[in-house]
Amino acid sequence: MSSGNSFYRYFLNPIMRNLLRSPLHGITSDNIGIVYFTGRKSGRNLSTPLSYTREENIVRLLSNQNTRWWVNFRGADVRVEMEMARTRYPGTAVLLEGDSEALRKGVRTFIHALPRDAKVYGLKLDANKEVIEASLAAIADELILVEIHLDS
Repeated sequence: MSSGNSFYRYFLNPIMRNLLRSPLHGITSDNIGIVYFTGRKSGRNLSTPLSYTREENIVRLLSNQNTRWWVNFRGADVRVEMEMARTRYPGTAVLLEGDSEALRKGVRTFIHALPRDAKVYGLKLDANKEVIEASLAAIADELILVEIHLDS
């Protein structure tokens, strides 16, 4: 595990979990939530705070191959819960990895809603804060998108 990943896992993530579960959650809960899932190999209950976007019943989470939480969603659709503004919503997570039009479309949608995250992933934005396609094409293979389809 890299030192950057250790910083998030052991320092920042616990702080964010506590903040998001507290009465002060409003500071960050507009676009940072907690995804709850079961470890694919360990069977343990896991959770991680992440930036998210939501369109009706679809929640998108963006990551890259440097993190490892998303490997738990490989294979079939995975049951998860997404906590947003201190409310948990059950749903099914679908993993998109590897360059595809579906992944690119989801990344564009995510970054359009949260342009501040473009820099985190090395994406460049134009004057209208839309993703510059050449920057997306250069790193699409490294990006990971999880779409959670919330239950009705």
